Amino acid sequence: MHWKQILLFATVSISLSAQAPAADPQKVVATIAGKDITVADVQKMTTMFSAQDLQQYQQNPQFVLSQFFLFLHLAEEGDKLKLLERSPYKEQYEGLKLQLERNARVNEENNTYPVSPEMIDSYYKEHGAQYEQAKIKVIYIAYAGQVAPKGTDPASVAAAAKAAVAVGLSKRSETDAQTLASDIVKQLRGGADFVTLVKQYSEDAASKAADGDFGVIKAVSEYPAELKTAVFALKPGEISDPIRQPTAFYIVRLEEKGPQPMAELRERIIQAIRNDHMNQWMKDMNASYQAVIKDPDFFKSSAASGVPPALAPNPKQ
Repeated sequence: MHWKQILLFATVSISLSAQAPAADPQKVVATIAGKDITVADVQKMTTMFSAQDLQQYQQNPQFVLSQFFLFLHLAEEGDKLKLLERSPYKEQYEGLKLQLERNARVNEENNTYPVSPEMIDSYYKEHGAQYEQAKIKVIYIAYAGQVAPKGTDPASVAAAAKAAVAVGLSKRSETDAQTLASDIVKQLRGGADFVTLVKQYSEDAASKAADGDFGVIKAVSEYPAELKTAVFALKPGEISDPIRQPTAFYIVRLEEKGPQPMAELRERIIQAIRNDHMNQWMKDMNASYQAVIKDPDFFKSSAASGVPPALAPNPKQ
């Protein structure tokens, strides 16, 4: 458990009362080192937990309770001994305090920067291409290619496994798949019905069952760049050339294309505007605090030794 995170960056999380029926705050629910632990004690503890801490608490409350109250006990002992008034703890505490104050100032600048409706509308218009989306139908022609996960997360591994199954079922070579896909494109551009050819040729079960409907692709979606480039280059009703992917060729018909609704993007745009502001704010702050070296020799010797040279006596003292 990240106890430093609890101490320095405590944030209000889900309280115990939000997860279970209301209980008497004074009800004793555990004992630790001979001390009664009440519902109120546990609720106070969970308000200091990060999402990760709370998840661990839900999985093993006994361990987390033990570690948390041991943590509190050691902190109280340190306070009684006034350890933060001694070196090196005093200096370490001051450093941690400065970090927290610095982070608080930066967060406050970001979180309170005012974003007006006019700013949101202007950003939306200027970055229209970034928020484009397209509804498409596809015909999927598989071939025996190589499948590798795009990541190590469960979703990526599952997607790769699904593709691997499709590849395993396909005995078609890449060349044969491309030839077939090119012939299908020729038929479609010659007036053949897309849904009919979906049912005849497509090998993706999900989209085939929906008459080729693939859903919506957004400019920010995590689809391969070459697929998105081909899709957004189309006009409604147009058929793409075969789009090669590691295990299949996609044939795409664009159904409709346009920007995402503003309602879906408002919070994202606000954060983007604040990010732009923060980048400029930090750039300006850094420019204002560029050190001007007056004595290069001092810093050369300091860098070589790893510590500043001893201070010379002040003749005025």
